[in-house]
Amino acid sequence: MDHLLSLSKAAKLAGVSRQIIQEKIQDGYLETFEGHVRMSALVKVYPDVDPESSAMLERVERLQNNAVNKYNPDEANDGLTLASQVHRLQVELVEVCAELESYRTLTAEIQERLIAMREGCERRERQMLQALLKWMSMQIGQHSKAKQ
Repeated sequence: MDHLLSLSKAAKLAGVSRQIIQEKIQDGYLETFEGHVRMSALVKVYPDVDPESSAMLERVERLQNNAVNKYNPDEANDGLTLASQVHRLQVELVEVCAELESYRTLTAEIQERLIAMREGCERRERQMLQALLKWMSMQIGQHSKAKQ
């Protein structure tokens, strides 16, 4: 599904500054629609952008907005309310961490299967699988560095 992204969100997904996105628009490399960038246009300019990252980014933003919007200064002195909010956020954090761990496990399993497939392939296919494995390792390394 091709959806519209704010310039800030497009910049986050591409791993560049908002200013660079604006420069790409001004130079005619990126088209906009009512001040937004289409995901497909962003992927054309930045092929390494993962459309699934957008969904995860939106989920994180939604969680942040829900946490911020549920704060009511009148209730701030109510310890029970604060304890309830902290508990809810702890539960959400555990769920997100479990989901992240499942993605890590899935990624490791995919790598193992690709390595096993590589062993039984002809030279050309083996080279293609090796290139894919190298790309996966680089992507995982970049995401690990970004996390730190």
